[in-house]
Amino acid sequence: MFESLNDSVEVLAVFAEGRVRPLRFRWKGRVIRIGRVTGEWSRREGSNRLSHFSVEVQGTETYELCFDPRGPSWKICKAWSSP
Repeated sequence: MFESLNDSVEVLAVFAEGRVRPLRFRWKGRVIRIGRVTGEWSRREGSNRLSHFSVEVQGTETYELCFDPRGPSWKICKAWSSP
């Protein structure tokens, strides 16, 4: 199942050596631990750069998280899961 979202989420992330690495996030009252980051890319929104992360969690769930440094804030953009 695929969901296109735009939900604000709380993310615990490491900011080191100019890079960002999300570790876990809270969504719908649930803390979700990230197993691994499977993709990372950025896109411009005006003069700002948004960082996107494709992350896998235990089981068969994959999410796309977006970090906006202007807030700073995080959003969950997409979610995939098995039926």
